[in-house]
Amino acid sequence: LAEGLEESGIFFIWVIRPPFGFDINAEFKAEWLPEGFEERMKLSKRGLLVHKWGPQLEILSHKSTGAFLSHCGWNSVLESLSQGVPIISWPLAAEQAYNAKMLVEEMCVCVELTRTVESVISKDDVKKVIKIVMDQEGKGKEMKEKANQIAVYMREATIERG
Repeated sequence: LAEGLEESGIFFIWVIRPPFGFDINAEFKAEWLPEGFEERMKLSKRGLLVHKWGPQLEILSHKSTGAFLSHCGWNSVLESLSQGVPIISWPLAAEQAYNAKMLVEEMCVCVELTRTVESVISKDDVKKVIKIVMDQEGKGKEMKEKANQIAVYMREATIERG
């Protein structure tokens, strides 16, 4: 993931949580990332790495947020779509793969990085999905338009008599 983000050339915020097999409350360890990655991102000012937790809805609601790499848990899906932000799916457990499938095949607001947690992800896979979702002309533009329309529907549904 880190190598694909770096090679994609995009600006990003990455909330880094402990990998599988580590305590969810574990302190960040530099070995979780490629050597020198965090320092290169600081110097380039392209990547902001946040350890453990970040204000997800606040980040998603910022106008410069172009996409959201998500496990596709339902709350994350709702937060992303309520802000008109297309999704890159990487489901991990429970119903997440079903949510991702619906977002890709039915709603057309998501591009799939992988469908299962067991999949091996390459930096080229990461760059490919970033290029698709951030495309200002083709599929990325269509996904953004659909996500924005869903955000409108969600707002309308929550107003009085909506």
